[in-house]
Amino acid sequence: MSKTTLVLILALGLGGGFLIARYAFPTLAPVVVEAPKPIVPEKVAPVSKARAPRAIETPVTAVKSEDDIAKEEFKARAKAFGEETKKMVEEISGGDQAKLQRAMFAGMMKPEGQAIMAEARELGEAMRNATPAEREALGQRSIALRDRAMSALRNEMAALNNPAPAAPITQPADAGAPAAQPAPVIIM
Repeated sequence: MSKTTLVLILALGLGGGFLIARYAFPTLAPVVVEAPKPIVPEKVAPVSKARAPRAIETPVTAVKSEDDIAKEEFKARAKAFGEETKKMVEEISGGDQAKLQRAMFAGMMKPEGQAIMAEARELGEAMRNATPAEREALGQRSIALRDRAMSALRNEMAALNNPAPAAPITQPADAGAPAAQPAPVIIM
């Protein structure tokens, strides 16, 4: 006999043995036993009680000191000042963000722009530590500073819109001396 025949006879014998075992010894069916239901006493409807009318809650208003009120007013005015400044800058730039960035960078490199930035830092520090009466005077200074900054920005935008004509390159008197190199241009 070959191995294949032997395996087939063995498989057939196992299959027949399982079939005979199934019908000769039937498995017992599981017995269904109902679980006893727990006895739950019926709920008795409670007798309704008269409720007291709910008191209307009045909103609690915190008493604000004059300093708190002054601070809130200052924050509101500062926010309005900032929004107004943004609108002015957008009007000057015409919505061109790239040109605005170039103009601002060029303005910051000039001594006038650096002086405006230094004064703005000093003014900001003074505002943080100022009393409400001092803030009024500082507010006038900040408006004047903003006007100077907007004027400088307008000048820079005009310079970007109308570039200066390039100066002609001349040959030095000495033929052996190297030619003067133009300053490098930094574009951001």
